[in-house]
Amino acid sequence: MTSRKSGAALALGALCAACVTISGCGGGHDDGGSPSTPPPSAAAQCSALAGLSIPASSIGAPTNGAKVASATLVETSGEYCQTNGTIAPVDPTAPAINFQVNLPTNWNHKALHYGGGGFDGTLITGVDPLDMAPTGAPTPLASGYVTFGDDSGHQSSSITDGSFAANDEALANYGGLSLKKTHDVAMTLIQTRYASAPSKTYFFGSSTGGRDGLTEIQRWPNDYDGIVVNRPALNYTGLRLSNVVLGRALYLNNGAGWLDVAKTVLLQNAVMKACDTLDGLADGIVSNVAACKARAPQVLASVRCAGGADAGDTCLSDAQIATVNTIAAPMTLPYPLANGVTRYAGYNILGGAVFAGPYTTRDFGTSKTPSNPAGKHDANQWVTGDQWVKYFVTRIPTFDSLTFDPLDPGAYRARVQAVSALSDATNTDLGAFQAKGGKIIMTHGLADEIVSTDSSTDYYNGLVARFGQGTVDGFVRFYLMPGVGHGTGPFHPAIDSLSALDQWVESGTAPETLTMSDLNSATLGRTRPLCRYPMWPRYGSGDMNSAASFRCAND
Repeated sequence: MTSRKSGAALALGALCAACVTISGCGGGHDDGGSPSTPPPSAAAQCSALAGLSIPASSIGAPTNGAKVASATLVETSGEYCQTNGTIAPVDPTAPAINFQVNLPTNWNHKALHYGGGGFDGTLITGVDPLDMAPTGAPTPLASGYVTFGDDSGHQSSSITDGSFAANDEALANYGGLSLKKTHDVAMTLIQTRYASAPSKTYFFGSSTGGRDGLTEIQRWPNDYDGIVVNRPALNYTGLRLSNVVLGRALYLNNGAGWLDVAKTVLLQNAVMKACDTLDGLADGIVSNVAACKARAPQVLASVRCAGGADAGDTCLSDAQIATVNTIAAPMTLPYPLANGVTRYAGYNILGGAVFAGPYTTRDFGTSKTPSNPAGKHDANQWVTGDQWVKYFVTRIPTFDSLTFDPLDPGAYRARVQAVSALSDATNTDLGAFQAKGGKIIMTHGLADEIVSTDSSTDYYNGLVARFGQGTVDGFVRFYLMPGVGHGTGPFHPAIDSLSALDQWVESGTAPETLTMSDLNSATLGRTRPLCRYPMWPRYGSGDMNSAASFRCAND
């Protein structure tokens, strides 16, 4: 990957002048030095970064420059220099972007950008294990990667707080600009510390972080060599509009369509009873989702209250069944979002998705009467939808979001479309990224209750429609994970996806069927094949807890 030298790197010329006999002040890969001029220690090279100013001209999106506030040598995770700082906004009323860049003493010449989550607002430090990392696996930082992340340009104690979006620059940063700014700051620090750009730069993110990764390669395709994106909230505006559609289905008409946890679990159990063995095995996981959805009419009939009126938690009323059908069906818009998108895919609530019970806290809340603003007693998806309407769209904190109709936003339609252009990662024109040899590994759980699984399927199919299957096979791998919700679920997966990506980029060996292991305590260590889309694991014979007993099927 190519990277331009920054003015900040030149500003540290005095430090590098002290180590002219080594390879440009690098750490952990010295070629030796003159006996009379020992190279600076890792601690000295680290402390020299404190106070470093990075000019706005070194950052490829509008800022007032960046500054490293602190640089501390940390003697864990293989020893690294932890740098923390801020990127100054153009708008003096906008929050700064807080960033952290970790520079290992023994560098593997690669860098990894961590994505965020929810509405962000919390500093992503880059020191933690990756999402879905195998137990005991070294962190990327301990493996020698430079790692970095940010808070997306605002600070909050809750990832469901959307109030930052009342500021234009903060919203644009969340929509993707903070990623570019932090990337360029990280590249400057890498160049300054090692006198070298990374040989490879990767991105890893889940949910909002998955959207982040796709945003990067759609807008700045030359910045990354490969990305791993899990359950990406890529059709972001569609997702938030869908949140509002769900909230209206639950809460309008005096909450007639609202489902409590008991009713939701009743429905999930009925789906499991009808569909569990469609993959050849009764294991509490629905793998053959298409066949399961075909049984939806029978499932709904089995849980319907006699006569259709609500008769308690042993059945679903007609109004509640209508809510289920709303969740399951795609939302089709009479106007286009960014990149011509006019739909948001439905959820697998009739195909094994987990909306309540022991594997998720993101259910439909505890009251059929929502608060304003939505709070902890309300449906999780309604909380985020309400925040989006209040701060991204209307910018009226007291707005009654139940009066906002996603299918007919009236005077707010243009605003919805403008926000979509800022925040959505639905552009399938990845030609520049593909041409430079970039690679994508994308995963999504089939039981996801927060981001529609089929929103990822829609995007992948859009890539195939644009490029053709053969070309897509050359740079994209897409995997659907049975039993996996929005991070957890009946199957809580561990996958070494970063190693698979790195091997693909470095050696050209594309991943095929991978293996995922279960982190749930009751089924700890069971494995399943992770099949390339559109295939799914069908049980054959043998140990039901071994991936070797399954084959990837599409029948």
